[in-house]
Order: sequence, then structure tokens, then C-alpha cells
Amino acid sequence: MIKKNTPKIIIFLLLFIFIISLITLLYFFSPEEIVNKIGIHNAYLFALVISFLAGFSAWTSFSMVAVLIALTLGGINPLYLGLISGAGLATGDLIMFYASSKGRELIKGKWEKRLDKFSKFFEGNFKKIIPIISYIYIGLTPFPNDFLIIFLALIKYPIKKLYLPIILGDLTYPLLITLLATKGIMLFT
Repeated sequence: MIKKNTPKIIIFLLLFIFIISLITLLYFFSPEEIVNKIGIHNAYLFALVISFLAGFSAWTSFSMVAVLIALTLGGINPLYLGLISGAGLATGDLIMFYASSKGRELIKGKWEKRLDKFSKFFEGNFKKIIPIISYIYIGLTPFPNDFLIIFLALIKYPIKKLYLPIILGDLTYPLLITLLATKGIMLFT
């Protein structure tokens, strides 16, 4: 019989092993050696996959920053790397918003009334600045996007008003990381 916490423990251990492996890899190999081993085209694909996964979990977003910095320092074009990573991150965030909005539909009863009341308050007072706040949070802060994305889905904020802030923010953040890494400034790590 599988215990209730077993899947959570397995996910935590896999994530822990991934992060330790990444740190070990970066300790023993220089960024140039890593890029030479995996190749330039594979490096872009690797960055796309890592960025896409970062759109689903708060824990993988920090490893995305390390991967982007390592690949940039390894000689990968920072502009292409930032754009490709931003596309992966935006795709992951938009899927997260969709999944969270579908999850919101499952909430019934007392909690639904509370969320509706909070949603009306939030939209009534902050309706016009939500897209601006979303862009600033997603594009200019090192915090995981999951919290904001799930929150906006739970209050039923319309996705059509968030496409542009999410996509632009998700393009801005990896571009900032890669361009700052080329200059030797590690601002958000």
C-alpha cells in the first residue's frame, strides 16, 4: 500500500537530485566545456525544455537561471538563447494559467463564494493595473511566476488581457539574464 506522501517525496528527491547534478556539473566543467559536449543546437533545445519546465514549477525556475548563465558564458548567442528560453517559459506559464483556471471550476461551496468575493474586490480596485503589475512581476523579478499565474486564474481574470504581459514578461526575464551574464553582472542569482 502506497502512503499518501510517497509521490511528494519522490518528486522532491528527483528535483533535489537534478539540482545537485546541475551544481556538480557546473563545478567540474566550465561553461565552454558543457557547450562543446552538448553542441550549440542541443544547447538551445536544452534551454527551451528547461524554460518550459520552469513555467510549471517554482523549484525549476532557479535552475533555469543557472542553465541560462552557464550556456551564455559557454558562448551561446545570448539574444537567441533569451528569446528561445522566453518562448518556452511563456508556453509553460500559459498552460499553467489554463490548468489553474480549470482547477478553479472544481472549487464549490463556501470556498467558491469566498473566491468570488475576493475576485470582485481585486478586480474592482486593481482592474486597470493588473496587466502592468503582471509584466513587472514576471519580467523584472526573480520570483517564480506560478504564484501570480495561479492567483490570477483563481480570481478568474480574463486570459485575453494577460497574453501580452505574460509573453512580454517571459521574454524580458531570460533576455535580461543572458545579456547581463555576457556583461559579467549576475544580478538575480
